[in-house]
Amino acid sequence: MPPLLRSGPRLALVVALAATVTTACTIGSLDDSGTAVGYPSRGLSILAPGSVGGGWDARARGMSSALTSCKIIDEDVTVTNAPGAGGTIGLARMAGRGGDPYQLMTMDTVTMTGGAIQNHSPVKLSSLTPVAGLTVSTSAIVVPAKSPFRDLASVLAAMRKDPKGTSWVGGSLGGPDHIRVASFAKAEGVPANKVTYVPTGGGGEVLNLLLSGASKVGLSTLTEVRPQIEAGKLRVLAVTGDAAPKGIDAPTLAELGYADESVETVGGVMAPPGINDDEQRAIVSLVNRMRQTSCWKRTLEQNDWKGVWVPGNKFGALIEKQQRQVGQALKAVGLGS
Repeated sequence: MPPLLRSGPRLALVVALAATVTTACTIGSLDDSGTAVGYPSRGLSILAPGSVGGGWDARARGMSSALTSCKIIDEDVTVTNAPGAGGTIGLARMAGRGGDPYQLMTMDTVTMTGGAIQNHSPVKLSSLTPVAGLTVSTSAIVVPAKSPFRDLASVLAAMRKDPKGTSWVGGSLGGPDHIRVASFAKAEGVPANKVTYVPTGGGGEVLNLLLSGASKVGLSTLTEVRPQIEAGKLRVLAVTGDAAPKGIDAPTLAELGYADESVETVGGVMAPPGINDDEQRAIVSLVNRMRQTSCWKRTLEQNDWKGVWVPGNKFGALIEKQQRQVGQALKAVGLGS
């Protein structure tokens, strides 16, 4: 399929994971299970800074299930939710739990970084202790099945003609969905602030706004919209990634000439600030054993996630890098200060 004709500069925010995702640990002996002896000696708490049913929640509950159901630990794992403000409510809560290795938080690099910038959060993601990057998600651009839009080109043509009327719905302000819509707008010569973008806390809200007709185009992780796609209620116009996942008949953004708008965010887990090196090693070792279980591999499959392994300080370096990239990207498309 030939690339779409487009105008304007392209936004470069594709993260080269080849240099950062590895199957080997690079932080001393963080994969040495001996460092985890005695940890955990009591129950763990995993905070999902988003709504129940969203991606962060699914990762937290998938970790909880893998740790307990696959007998990695004997202790209980409690999952709590703190949705709102692009994850920054949960981010602030985790920052206040300094020095406690029994408190963990799920997140992803671009969404939470963008949320912190857009919400002027006094707490940066990089202030927490990095544990590991675990997943990369496929995202989808969808419309209701009865929509007149048959492809992405027709959506963008409508946006050029009527930016306000061609309303988009997606994740939080400053997150990958918001950046992607703003970059489409810029590529089409439309100011980002002229486009109607409705931020939400997750896939359930996206579905409600799309199916009610309140928004015309939606962006979401594939796992959150796949049931409605398979039920024939939504049509997929494009997906992120190298190829469309099994069962999804849609071109990738790269095939349509929009590779630069395919923002790759890495989902993972963090610990509070003030964790010492031994405690960090113990947590990383625990998560490493968890990710190799059949329970976790089942979670990856259920959520259309690609498993990756970016442990400890290597994950911290990726977060630092993406904080700079996201800040630059938001400014480039007129969303940053």
